[in-house]
Amino acid sequence: MEITTTSNRMFSLLVLYDMQTLYFERALEKISDEDAHKRLDTKANHIAWLTGSLVQQRYEIANLLGYSEKQKASELFQDGKGIQDGLKYPSLSQFRDDWKKISPVLKDLLSR
Repeated sequence: MEITTTSNRMFSLLVLYDMQTLYFERALEKISDEDAHKRLDTKANHIAWLTGSLVQQRYEIANLLGYSEKQKASELFQDGKGIQDGLKYPSLSQFRDDWKKISPVLKDLLSR
């Protein structure tokens, strides 16, 4: 994947961005939606919430840079909203789809 930018500092950040983009997708491999909603009998955030929160962060950065779209589950994460007990979060595939949609958009915005 070629990275074009006018700043050496931004080039380094975009290399890390590409790595995070790939690691995110690999980290979710073979995790079922059922397992993604388990909190392991603790108050810890489950994988589905963590996944959606990361997607939300990318959309929010893109919004700051002029992009106007939101992830499908944005209302669950807007304004830094934490995990909500008893709520069924979207599937990991929905979060993956939003991740794949926003990642190239945000990369383009950051490179400019």
